[in-house]
Amino acid sequence: MAAPDIAIDYLANCREFMDELARLSWKEWQEIYQQRKQTLEDSLKNYQERTNTDRLPLTLVALYAGELVGMVSLKFHDMDTRPDLDPWLGGLFVIPEWRNRGVGTMLMHRGTEEARRLSVSQLYLWTHTAEALYRKLGWQAIQRTNYFGKEAVVMQIDLKERRSPRRVPLRLG
Repeated sequence: MAAPDIAIDYLANCREFMDELARLSWKEWQEIYQQRKQTLEDSLKNYQERTNTDRLPLTLVALYAGELVGMVSLKFHDMDTRPDLDPWLGGLFVIPEWRNRGVGTMLMHRGTEEARRLSVSQLYLWTHTAEALYRKLGWQAIQRTNYFGKEAVVMQIDLKERRSPRRVPLRLG
């Protein structure tokens, strides 16, 4: 089912949602924040740093009738066990009552579009739970690992434009 009238914008244009984003992120991934020895204030600081539109890091927000329904970020250093990989798409979150309506897919598509616009050629993510969704969107698993005490998969997507060779019409006689 498609999400009706969802707008996706930069957090930079919707700063009034910053505290809410930090709280939602903290609530959803509190165990990970705590294992990283981070607090709710660190979550807020992360979003304050993601108010760019012309470079990473940045956050995109999904809105319906002026209400926050989801978010996703493009950022650096999302998996400390893989410092060789950058940049990352992370923090995909959809408000529970908006799940299974296509909002997450919309955010993923817009996130990869933004990465392409910023000349990112490869993008990475890690997940404990959503491998099937990301596979459907063209991401490929590159590593299975234990991360923060749970099985996780690291995935990547190649964002280089795939242009077919330009065809030149053949002229006859």
